[in-house]
Amino acid sequence: MRKKWLMPLLALLLLISCILLSGSKAAAADFTQGVSLSGTTATLWFKSTVSTTWVDAHYKINSGTQLNYRMTYNSSTARYEQVVTGVASGTLISYFYTYNNGNPAYDTGWYTYTANGTTPTTPPGSNGSIYSIAASSIPTAPNGSLSLKVMNGTGGAYSDSQVYWGVLGINPANGKWSYLDLNGNLVPISNALNDASGHLTKNGVNYANIYHTVSQASWVNMPKITSGRMFLSVGTPLYIKTYDIGFAGPDINNASDPNRNIYFDFVEFTVDATGYHGNTTRVDAFGFPIQHRLVSLSGSYDQTVGELESETRAGIFTKYQNEVPAAFKSLATDQAPYRIIAPIHGSFAAGGVNANYFAGYSSYNTQDILRCDGALTDAATAAAINRHVYTTNNWNNVAYYYNAAPANYYAKFWHDHSISGLAYGFPYDDVNGQAAYLEVGDPKGLIIRVAW
Repeated sequence: MRKKWLMPLLALLLLISCILLSGSKAAAADFTQGVSLSGTTATLWFKSTVSTTWVDAHYKINSGTQLNYRMTYNSSTARYEQVVTGVASGTLISYFYTYNNGNPAYDTGWYTYTANGTTPTTPPGSNGSIYSIAASSIPTAPNGSLSLKVMNGTGGAYSDSQVYWGVLGINPANGKWSYLDLNGNLVPISNALNDASGHLTKNGVNYANIYHTVSQASWVNMPKITSGRMFLSVGTPLYIKTYDIGFAGPDINNASDPNRNIYFDFVEFTVDATGYHGNTTRVDAFGFPIQHRLVSLSGSYDQTVGELESETRAGIFTKYQNEVPAAFKSLATDQAPYRIIAPIHGSFAAGGVNANYFAGYSSYNTQDILRCDGALTDAATAAAINRHVYTTNNWNNVAYYYNAAPANYYAKFWHDHSISGLAYGFPYDDVNGQAAYLEVGDPKGLIIRVAW
């Protein structure tokens, strides 16, 4: 059964071994680091104790744009250095490093330095890497459930009390649509929940409050759940109507949807007798960077998918405009600043200026190709057309994907900026193991990092 965005059930995909580009956990014993200040010139420094041949510095001045530089090795001090000029008293520098230890690359956590002699520290409530959590420190959940953690990786843009999450799905024990509470219970949803005590209200309409914030819990037990979806948002919770038989999620095609002007995203998963099966997705849109890590009880599985931690939201918007062909650029402006939308939700929809983008390449229309439905339901064929290998013998050769037009360059962009090149850029992007999908039979911990 193939996973499709418009289908309620998750599929079981081929397990892919993720080789992290800059995603492995940075060990504290690998390095020392700091900031030295002379007048208005600050020097970020990194001193490695392992086999390091390069180090990148990523930093922001106050709340400015993140800058990324390859550091210079100073042989006299035996450390890597990056000079930052114009640093007045009181200036805040937020920064982290990417370094290699042989072939693997590692991200450190975030640090801050204030130009008044303050010792660099990790920003409270928005610290660092998803890999900073040791697998051994993840609590073992009872009764066959797994331990769930949502991390604030916004780098200070939002506090822990401003990062919201909520899980909706089917409780396999009774077949009822439910939400996950902080005690690890699946609580049935209903029409009445929209008006229950503590409900949300927007524009005079009441909505169920099924959300929590990062500040409310470190770890939560998550039991078996079918067709689970974790909604994530910053600044405000989402406004979702619940019913006795399901819920009405955000509709980005509806200009009057109460969630159109909210920064949100989601992860989808199923937890059953065979383990955890889940993914991040860009099939509909990109709201903000997400990392999705899964750790097994045996300790033999510890994998992460999602956008690279070195990517920022602002950087992704800029890179998108710089990297995609002209026909795809408006997808980052149609619903800006809230999201980058998928082609089918923009000018590639029926009646749009790019509605016939794929015309002549196959016998299928552009909308069926992008949605992978209608007349085009064969997964391999749909993937081959989106990747522009349909008329070749290279359907399973990644090196040939997206090398010429017409192709789904929106999907290509997410592969180019994701861990191990894995992403869900269209509904059948799992063909040939290209999806951002994680699966293990003995799940111990699930960590979701909301970045900015």
